[in-house]
Amino acid sequence: MGDLQYWDETLASEVASTRSLIATFSSKRDELQKAALLDNVERQIRAVNGTVRSYKMECRLLNDPNERKTYENKLKRHERDLKELSIQVQDYRQEISRGELFVNANRGGNPEEDGDVMLAEASKLQDKTQDSLNRTKNLVGEAKSVGLETMEELKRQRDQISRIDEEAQKMEGNLARADKLIKTFGRRMATDRFIQCFACVNVFLLVGVIVYIVIMKQKHPDANPLQPMAPTNPVRRLLRGLVGLNPDDSNGENEPY
Repeated sequence: MGDLQYWDETLASEVASTRSLIATFSSKRDELQKAALLDNVERQIRAVNGTVRSYKMECRLLNDPNERKTYENKLKRHERDLKELSIQVQDYRQEISRGELFVNANRGGNPEEDGDVMLAEASKLQDKTQDSLNRTKNLVGEAKSVGLETMEELKRQRDQISRIDEEAQKMEGNLARADKLIKTFGRRMATDRFIQCFACVNVFLLVGVIVYIVIMKQKHPDANPLQPMAPTNPVRRLLRGLVGLNPDDSNGENEPY
């Protein structure tokens, strides 16, 4: 905002200064002074065009569309004023050329020679105008070439951006598939862990049974550790205790069940 205000005030001041400088043209009596004044004005107009380019760049950087539109309208008015000043300078140039032509024509001498001189001066003036038109055509042709090159470059960049967008979409699809594969792999790993844990529990149980059999073999070599022991009759044990017998002395051969 502040930069645009600065460029707007600077451009308005430069246009006003150029207009004031052109206004002094009528006060100049000598043709050389007039030509020098116009040369100075043209240099100043070129400087003002540089300010216009800076103004345009700042307008493009402005984010607010309403403010950008306001400053663009101001810029158009400044450009219109600058164009009018340039046309005025060209008119003064032609006035100087016509004055030189008529001054040469009003000199004393042979009218036929004076006519030849006028035609020669007019031919020179026409040649200068033609040269100016040729330069303008060349500039227009160069601008057209630059525009075509810029358009081709923009087209190439647009195609490149399209390819980048397609690659980004492909990468997004690949990432989605990779995410699904990772989730599937995680579920499979969880299932495999469950199976591994179940297998480990079975191994531990088998090892426990083997250890139990070994310990029972050491304590009771004649007994079968896998055969369930017969339950002891509590009444029989009580009677043996009353008669003074050791309940553990019975081998259980005739023990009732």
